[in-house]
This record gives sequence, C-alpha cells and structure tokens, in this order.
Amino acid sequence: MKKSFWIPIVMKSTTHDSRTVGQVLIVRVSHLVCRKQPSRFRFWCCVIAMMFCNSGCSSAEAPPQDNQRQDNQRNTEDKKVTQEEAGNHVYLDDKSVTESSGLASSLRREGYFWTHNDSGDRASLYAYDKTGRRTAKVKLKDIDANDWEDCCTFSSGGKARLLIADCGDNDRQRSKIHLFLLDEPDPLESDSVKKVSRITVRYPDGARDCEAVAVDSVRQQIVLLTKSFLPQSGVYVVPLPPQSKKEFDVNVTATKIATLVLPLVTAADFDASTGDLWVTNYLQAFCFRASQRRQPLAQQFQQLPDAFDLPKWRQVEAVAVDQDQNVWITSEGTPTPLGRLVLEPSGKRRKSSGDPANEETRN
Repeated sequence: MKKSFWIPIVMKSTTHDSRTVGQVLIVRVSHLVCRKQPSRFRFWCCVIAMMFCNSGCSSAEAPPQDNQRQDNQRNTEDKKVTQEEAGNHVYLDDKSVTESSGLASSLRREGYFWTHNDSGDRASLYAYDKTGRRTAKVKLKDIDANDWEDCCTFSSGGKARLLIADCGDNDRQRSKIHLFLLDEPDPLESDSVKKVSRITVRYPDGARDCEAVAVDSVRQQIVLLTKSFLPQSGVYVVPLPPQSKKEFDVNVTATKIATLVLPLVTAADFDASTGDLWVTNYLQAFCFRASQRRQPLAQQFQQLPDAFDLPKWRQVEAVAVDQDQNVWITSEGTPTPLGRLVLEPSGKRRKSSGDPANEETRN
C-alpha cells in the first residue's frame, strides 16, 4: 500500500466514525485552498490530490500498523491490472475517430463496440470489432453534437437501446444538457437514424461539467457523474423513461444522491450482469461492487471501490463492460487504442471492504 501523506488536501482520520468528517474536510479544505490561491497553485494542488487519493474514496485511512500495512499491501497487489501494453490492445483502423470520448458494447452483436468523437464532428456513431476494424458508421439526423462525452447500451422492453450524452461543459456555462436515446443500430450496417428521443436535463445546483453517464436498467435510472479537478464528483440521477414506440422529448431536473471523492472522472458503465459500476479517471478504473442487485444506488457508493491502474495511454475517456463482464477502454489520440483490462483472478470478483466512499449520500 502506498505510504500515507499528511498534506492539507488529503486529510487522514483514524476511526470509522471519524471518516465521514475526514471526507468532508478533504473537499472543504481543497475548496478553500483553490478559491483563494492563484490558478497555477490551484492546478498543482489538484494534481497532488489526485496522486494521493489512491483509493478513490473519501475515507483515507490513518497510517496502518505493521501487520495492517502488510495486509493492505497484499490486498493492493491482488487488485492490480495485468497490463501487457505491447499486446493487450489494438488500434482503430481509420482516422474518423480522433477523440474517443464514449464507448459502448453492442447488445445486438457480441464483440462489437460503438464510439464517437468528443466535439468537432457531426452527430455520428462508429462501430468497430475487437480487431479495431470499422464495420459501420451511423449518422443521427436533426441532432446536434455539441460536446458528446459518453455513450452506453442497455436493455429496455426487450430491446437493445443506446444512449448518447451531450453533457460536456468545461466552462460550466450550459443551463441544460441533452441525453439522446435510440434503438441500437446494427453494428454491421451503415445507416442514418431519424427516430431519436431526447431528455433535456438541468442540475439542481447549477451548471456542471460531466463526462460519465451510465444507464441502470434494473433501477430504471440514468446516472451522471460530474468532473472536477478537485476530488469531488457529484452523482446525479434522472429517471429512465419507459420504452415507447414514439419518440419523446422531455425535460427533467436531476437529483443528487452522492458526492464521490474522485478527481477528473471521465467515464462510467454498469455491468448488466452484476450491477457493478465501473468508473474511470485518467489514472485508474474503479469498480463499485453491488452487494445486492436492487440496493439503493447511494448505498452502493458507500462501499470502498476496487481500484485498478490504467495503461499509460494519452487520455482514457471511455469505458464499457461487455456481456462477458470484460472491461474495455479507449483513449483520445490518433491512432485510437482499444483495449481490454485483464484483471487478476483474485481481483476480478473481490468484494468491497464496506468503507464509506462518499461525502454525502441520500437514499
């Protein structure tokens, strides 16, 4: 386990009950420091916070005793990702995608993926197989691609559906964001799609930058995780509209259910088989295990996530879980890498420790 560092941003606490206090202090102290200091100092404070918040949760533990340190070290080693970077990924075979900011595993055809560009492209989806070969391009008519940041597939009413999140807002100036829903196209057929539904979302506490969106088909919720240089990611949910034969256009206000002490969250996806939620930032992937399939989502975030190192790619901004529970990622850049995280057997199904992982939760 990494050595504990006592710095103003990463507060340590010694007891289970005091961890909640420590969680709040991490965010509050970071907030005060970053408000009152120049932008350059603020940036490095955030970088330091990201480096040492290695567990991905707000309840950083006190320096352990010798026996505890050895046990924790073994646990950390068990949960490392086996990354053979020379042979564990492929590159997408065309230059259409330069900023892959969303990734979805096809439910219609196993072994295929959907991705899209961040911005600067028309409203288009691109399908690839596991070798990186492009198999289809789908255009969405009458849809804007302002700042697409994520996509995911899910099952609804026995149909394979696909969600695209136009939710990026680096400057926090958008009063509303848009989520587009459609029947998943065939990843082997290029086409144009007209039947697209839209959900217009407003946050209850003002504009937020968001790059991670996932659909929980069991709880019938769409989950949004905000992005910040500070280790604080707001978790918001909106109801998933029921399956309809006609397109719909609805307006909703998201509900905040938790705040995770994670900086720079870039992507999220649910494992449909287990209910586990995978979340990534630029350095690690975090798995929030579901102890019970229908437990409130806020309770799922109360558990300490399993953390896995990511390969040293340019900028990982997309994650997807396929039907076999494999976890896939892409990165920005040309050529665009597509890779599968190979988890050590002892880490793949490791249970969460049950420690708090958020600043605030609300059922």
